[in-house]
Amino acid sequence: MGTERLPGDLAEGSELDRIVDEVVSDARLTAAALRPEERDYLKEHALKKPLGVGQIWALGVGAVITGAYFGWNPGLGIAGPIGMLLASLFVCVLYLAWVLSLSELSVAMPFAGGPLAYGRRALRPWLGFVMGWSMFLESLFAMIGTAIATGGYVYFILNLVLQNMVSGAPGELDKPLVTTLAALVTVGVFALVQCLGARQQARLMEWMTYGAIAGLVWFWVACIPAVRLERIFTEPLLPNGWSGVLKAIPYAIWWLVIIETVALAAEEAHEPHRTIPRGLLLAQLTLIALVVLTWFFTAAAGDDYRKTGDLEYPLPWVYAEVWPGRAHLPHLLAFAVVAICGMIASYNGMLYAVSRQSFSLGRAGYLPRFLGRVHARRRTPDASILVWSLAAAGFVIWSYFNSRAVEVAVLTCNLAALIWYVLAMVCLYVLRVKEPDMPRPYKVPFYPFLPALVLVMSLFAAGVYAWEQNTVVLWVTAIMYAAGLAYYFGFARTRLATAAPEELAARRSNVPPHGGSDG
Repeated sequence: MGTERLPGDLAEGSELDRIVDEVVSDARLTAAALRPEERDYLKEHALKKPLGVGQIWALGVGAVITGAYFGWNPGLGIAGPIGMLLASLFVCVLYLAWVLSLSELSVAMPFAGGPLAYGRRALRPWLGFVMGWSMFLESLFAMIGTAIATGGYVYFILNLVLQNMVSGAPGELDKPLVTTLAALVTVGVFALVQCLGARQQARLMEWMTYGAIAGLVWFWVACIPAVRLERIFTEPLLPNGWSGVLKAIPYAIWWLVIIETVALAAEEAHEPHRTIPRGLLLAQLTLIALVVLTWFFTAAAGDDYRKTGDLEYPLPWVYAEVWPGRAHLPHLLAFAVVAICGMIASYNGMLYAVSRQSFSLGRAGYLPRFLGRVHARRRTPDASILVWSLAAAGFVIWSYFNSRAVEVAVLTCNLAALIWYVLAMVCLYVLRVKEPDMPRPYKVPFYPFLPALVLVMSLFAAGVYAWEQNTVVLWVTAIMYAAGLAYYFGFARTRLATAAPEELAARRSNVPPHGGSDG
């Protein structure tokens, strides 16, 4: 899965015209259907197309792999090892069906807008906005949670070194301060990396993904001497019954959430009809294997699943339980350093998702237009990258005063994801009925049953949130949706850009422009 050189490395002159022609073709229009000012608008907002199957695979796995390192383990404490396995398998089935269904939409409408394009073409602009906003919120809160968690891993490493390798060291480091500073450095470094260009961040993402997978394999091998099956097959088998399994589902979603980031790469993918389905499916199968093996070794090697469930960062802790004492400190530290690859790979992928979704919403006029700006030479959405990196930095600073910030971010991300999964499947059904002849280079297998499975399972998982009555997460989610809808209905709906690719695709399907009945 190496980084091959592909067309689209440069986006100047005739090369930029070629990219615009491809976007027009993806919208199922002819060049003659564009007005000159619309073609100029597309040129100003065009992205490069350098990504192949290897980079798509790395983006999918890299964006998600942080879920194996933190965030899922509270479900282990709630449901027990077997209960967490059942919740995780539920989520694995949901996401396998999801990526197969999503591929049909992302290949038929290969735009950076992704959800915006699907909802806009299927029904009305308001639905496009709600879907785009949902994916944006999902990615933003995942990015925030991962930035803070990366800072926490850095604190763990520094504190371990201080306590065990520095003679005469004072007490423990200031955890909130070190975590916050390290998280802010993560935000700043990757804002710079993303601004440098799609190919550069894709190459870095690929290597970080390899490092993150190597870290998990290292953990599995290290845990083998301590594996005890009786730790998995507890008495009783489900300590909190089936209600514990249900309560674990929101945490299990964190294993695989954000895999849909790949759909946002369609506009930057070389031959998206081939690269997106292959890269997405390979990424999902890889992640399912990582989920099952990480669950097994964490549960079977850790001394007490309840204690593991209470930890912020379970893997280094279990590793230290298997290999205790100062003699094993060097390889524990080495593992913790490699584990950071998983955190930063995912942060990079999440920033990619946030910036591309913001870019597409800004380009089409659903968010402030300056967010749709791209760098004149590198063709990266630098305005969106910088704005939302600053927003993430603000949340990181807030986390200094709130110890539950990571949990709230993770659960808010997962709930927003479920909302747009449901809406995406509604769009898939609507488009199959409304536009049966729409070009679909890839079609979801086992239609209509597989999309129905995604729809039912997503509604079920979302219902668990209401049943659990996690008021903080529900309020945060409600406020963010209220703010987005207020902006759309109060300002944006009458100012949409007709030349945005998502709007061009809607023109092809004869959906009324500029809001239709919304306006």
